[in-house]
Amino acid sequence: MPLFVVDVNRTQLFGAPLPRIDATTLASYTSHIYEGCEYGCNYCDGWGRHLRPFNEQIRLMPDIAPAASAELATINRRAVIGLTAESDAYQPAEQHYRRTRSVLRVLAAHGQPTVIMTKSPHVVDDIELLTEIHQRSLALVMVTVMSHVVDVQNKLEDKNISTVERLATVTRLKKAGLPVGVVIQPLIPYLNDTDYALTHLIEMIVAAGADFVHWDYLYTLNQRHRNRVYEALARIGNYPPSYMRNLYRDGMTIDRAYQQERNSALTRICDDAKLPVHPPYTLFAQRLDPRNELELTILHQARRDMLQGRDTLAISGQSLATKIAAGDLPMQELRNYAHYMLIRPAVQHVESTIP
Repeated sequence: MPLFVVDVNRTQLFGAPLPRIDATTLASYTSHIYEGCEYGCNYCDGWGRHLRPFNEQIRLMPDIAPAASAELATINRRAVIGLTAESDAYQPAEQHYRRTRSVLRVLAAHGQPTVIMTKSPHVVDDIELLTEIHQRSLALVMVTVMSHVVDVQNKLEDKNISTVERLATVTRLKKAGLPVGVVIQPLIPYLNDTDYALTHLIEMIVAAGADFVHWDYLYTLNQRHRNRVYEALARIGNYPPSYMRNLYRDGMTIDRAYQQERNSALTRICDDAKLPVHPPYTLFAQRLDPRNELELTILHQARRDMLQGRDTLAISGQSLATKIAAGDLPMQELRNYAHYMLIRPAVQHVESTIP
């Protein structure tokens, strides 16, 4: 059972904007409501970032609503706030302390675009607030899953609900009229990364009504984190450390060739299921800052190129998005961009705002 303390030292909730938009979450700002996470999933990066056990202590920011309101006064009203950091905004503490709800009330009052990433079914408790935000700008929920195999879940995510129940949350959010995506993370070699497992999981995600899917790989930040992951995997099956060392040669990130092969396979599976691999433009069109929308549209196309091995096109798109993020609007480059016809609606939206 974690120890809850009030954090009197934390002075900012949203902090400085990200160096560039997070193409996965659409966010220009990313924040955590709680510090620490009761779920304490064995693979979580938090175990590698903190010396003490990640789920031992949950720190709470006092007067969180006034702090959020004061910070929003200095933030672009059409920039996305992401409640997507390593601690879950709807972990069990939220049922008592309601810090996330307090912040959502402020975001709703400001009409601030908001993205939430969570494993918890309790996000549906705030459907009314999320609907209010979405009516004025954008409210997007991203539900994370790892595996459809119950035994795998029980041994790596033992404090959370099943994948079936999480996908039921996706369906409830969709029925309420909210855009919702699913994030498959982490993909772990030899565990949940086979074509069979991924095809089955994508079929479940499509049946739940998700608008898109994203995925990411297991990262092992340091030796302490790696040891924890290896111990957890040993409870599931025979995973000699040499298997992982062969794929994590720098200790943290997975082998590029392996990643490219799995990206290609997963993209093919999603295409066959007609499930977008990033948030479609229609989800956020006319809801965000026009330049942010254009940057995101190009970044999403660049990611698509990267997933399918079109590295030159991916680099071209990323370079173009970087220029837009820096305040430039290179119209000739945009018109010469290989995917111009796909991004033209976003380009026209930006052009319509220029005096």
